[in-house]
Amino acid sequence: MEVRSSCCNDARRDHPELLSWARERSGLDPAALAHRFPRLEAWERREASPTLKQLEGFAKATHTPVGYLFLQEPPVERIPIPDFRTVANERAGTPRPDL
Repeated sequence: MEVRSSCCNDARRDHPELLSWARERSGLDPAALAHRFPRLEAWERREASPTLKQLEGFAKATHTPVGYLFLQEPPVERIPIPDFRTVANERAGTPRPDL
């Protein structure tokens, strides 16, 4: 019987697009995130898997609930309030997570 040492390694190999989604959603500078998480590109390419502690740090840095990183696909986020103040009557885009 094989015993696996990390519960999140398998989840991350199956759904690395959630890491990309969280990175893009955060609006943070990709170079700054890459500096803080040097293996981020390898995680997204399925060449390596983050530990649970690394996932927690990444979630905190990107203002993403850590549980979102274990979903099957990125969630659809809706703006819960009307967007009355816009420039030239354009619809508001996706809100930043630190809103």
